[in-house]
Amino acid sequence: MYISDKDALQYASRLILILVPFFSSLFHTWSWIVELLLLFAVLIHSRGSGLRLTAALLGMGYLASMILAGGSGISQIGFTPWAGVLFLGLQLRGLSVAQSMFWGLMTAVLLSSLPVVPMVGEALQPDNLQRKITSAFQYYEQQGTLSALEKQGMPRAEFEKYLGIALPVYYKLMPALAGILGMLELGVAFLLYRISLRKTRKSKPVSLWRLPWYAVWVVILGLASYLGGGFLGIGFLEIAGLNIMVIMAPISLILGFSCLAYLLKHPKVPRFFFWIIVFAGVFFPYFVLVGLVMVGLFDLVLNLRKIPENIEEGKQ
Repeated sequence: MYISDKDALQYASRLILILVPFFSSLFHTWSWIVELLLLFAVLIHSRGSGLRLTAALLGMGYLASMILAGGSGISQIGFTPWAGVLFLGLQLRGLSVAQSMFWGLMTAVLLSSLPVVPMVGEALQPDNLQRKITSAFQYYEQQGTLSALEKQGMPRAEFEKYLGIALPVYYKLMPALAGILGMLELGVAFLLYRISLRKTRKSKPVSLWRLPWYAVWVVILGLASYLGGGFLGIGFLEIAGLNIMVIMAPISLILGFSCLAYLLKHPKVPRFFFWIIVFAGVFFPYFVLVGLVMVGLFDLVLNLRKIPENIEEGKQ
């Protein structure tokens, strides 16, 4: 019996949706690769079999996974693939790809970062933090790093002081790092999905990528939380604001790159401008990255490229 490639892909995605969560809990192999695979399977399967059946199969897989993991193992399960379900559901509701992607990214951030919050609270306890600093110091001492730094003129006390500053910042930013990873998973899965459809559907070029204007309010919320928490002495609010701003930085950076690509494709822009950007990126990468982040933020509000509504909404 002959099975077309399309049908084979549908059957394979069904098996992935049901079996991968179960075996990931069975063998304790939950990781970003597993979540990326599930996200891609959600996108592929929903295209041929509809979103309801896709969500039902994914729910069955997660139910089996949670039963197997038990109460103590649920924290090890990654729920980011459900951001893909929301992304597709919003498109079915009539939202544009840009709007659906924004809410999908925010959902991926929440699903990835919220499980990390209790760990951060525990790690930032003074006694636990001091133990981790001491443990890290001993690790670098055993690896010979301290001896190498001393030969270069850095005293041990100064290195320990550096650890006392760096480790708290790292733990404070753990939710943001987890959230960025969740966004990357959704973004990469969507890009792979669009690449798989390149023969049948025209993809929007990078120079026309956008998010809805109200995405800038997330940045405003983060800045207000950070400043308000610092002013009022509410540590949790300050850390939350810091994480929100860090999460929005890579989104703004990508939008900044999109604006740059749009500018370089403009016929009135001289060719040597490209080499100026390359030179600046090589010798002044920090300033270029910060500049692109700021351009991406302003593009959210001002639509710097003046992209027509029909192109922005994917109705070319």
